[in-house]
Amino acid sequence: MLTWKHNSKRICLQWGQFQNASTCFLYYNKDHILTMTSPQIEAYALDLEVLRQFRIIFKSVRRHFQLIEKTVGISGSQLWAAAAIAEHPGIRVTELAKTMSVHQTTASNLVEKLVELGFAKRERSSQDSRMVLLYITELGQRRLEAAPGPMQGVLPDALGKMPYSTLTSLHKNLTELLAKMDSLALHGEDTPLADM
Repeated sequence: MLTWKHNSKRICLQWGQFQNASTCFLYYNKDHILTMTSPQIEAYALDLEVLRQFRIIFKSVRRHFQLIEKTVGISGSQLWAAAAIAEHPGIRVTELAKTMSVHQTTASNLVEKLVELGFAKRERSSQDSRMVLLYITELGQRRLEAAPGPMQGVLPDALGKMPYSTLTSLHKNLTELLAKMDSLALHGEDTPLADM
């Protein structure tokens, strides 16, 4: 569906009507005629197609997190944190935050919940008692083995599989998209997807 607004009037037309037209003329009253060329029509159709792709991404991400919560009983971000601790025994909260690309306070809160559930434990470093190291517990390991993958989530997993050149192009295009948005969530880049 294509929609145009003109002088508070609205015109909605099916894209299929103009797929083979080089120019379309939109009559909304006897005095005004709007014209659009094929590239303009295709641009309107393409932005909706891109929107549909975003919907698929969001729905896939949400469905995966729901499956994690149903299977393991923790959030997607907590599962990722647990997996990172299991993969890097003795990791510190600061390192965990960098691994997950979240704020240190967010990582600390995730660890607190995992420790409370008995999935992870804290230990003081034998070399420096000021350092607190994180380890997965037997219970946490069993939950990880039962959890549906990928542990870090479907979107980070997919991004990690993409070549550098593609990621560079994607980053550039998304930066342009963010610049055109009227309302942005400040500091939203530090919030795990599962917690949005």
